[in-house]
Amino acid sequence: MLTKSRNENGSHNNEAGAVSGPAAGERAIAAALALDIAGNPGGFAIFTDFDGTLVDIVGRPEDVVVPRGLRSDIRQVRALLGGAFAIVTGRTLAEVGRFLGKELDASGLHGIEFTFATAAGQPPRAGDAPRELVEGIVKIVATDPGLRLENKGAIIAVHYRQAPAAHGRLKSGLLDLIATLRLDHQIKEGRAVIEVMPRGQSKGTALLEFMQRTPFSGRRPIMIGDDRADEDAFAVAREAGGYGLRVAGEHFNRGDEPFAHAREVRAWFATLAGRMS
Repeated sequence: MLTKSRNENGSHNNEAGAVSGPAAGERAIAAALALDIAGNPGGFAIFTDFDGTLVDIVGRPEDVVVPRGLRSDIRQVRALLGGAFAIVTGRTLAEVGRFLGKELDASGLHGIEFTFATAAGQPPRAGDAPRELVEGIVKIVATDPGLRLENKGAIIAVHYRQAPAAHGRLKSGLLDLIATLRLDHQIKEGRAVIEVMPRGQSKGTALLEFMQRTPFSGRRPIMIGDDRADEDAFAVAREAGGYGLRVAGEHFNRGDEPFAHAREVRAWFATLAGRMS
């Protein structure tokens, strides 16, 4: 579903008037929004996930490829929006900087890291996960050669793309470990990955933080994402009068997603960048 409020006749409420129609027309929403943004760039802020949204999903996170031209298109879209563009991802800020450049505003680790100090005084980067948690997860991963541990610092991720049958056992083991250690942590599931992280942060809280800051405040937010974790941000965008644009994949797979693949997201940004030419 498109995360935008509707009026009684099924049309989407939108002052610019270019976005309307029933849910069956969701595939046309992204193109219509591009026209709205080009006509009123100061009215919108764009937030986007990274993996599965800007770049294709790969077997190992470190093997991801940033297609040629993407960095340039993002810089141009950011300029079009007067800087109101940010990356909201489960990756670390160091990885965002390496792949896309350090000049971008971003939130990493599902709202734990920011490229700035938060309004509440939260430091831009968080500390590492408790040692006993890391050690426990290492033992769980060692039980199956198809599992792969990724230590992100504050978050520990376990990838099971090479061992899909291990999902249930892995999830139960991680939940039992958190309970045994009496940690204030939670699990968050993604595309063939389960992440263990502190409670209280999400991509939704990240959007809320951005929307308090210039140049994002007072604009209509657009969040683009491909996974369950992005739904928190979609909800925040909707409450602010904006949009959540889904990218098809393992999680969003009804067939009516505004974007069928990450390459369509890249083409959308290329179209917006072309407005600057």
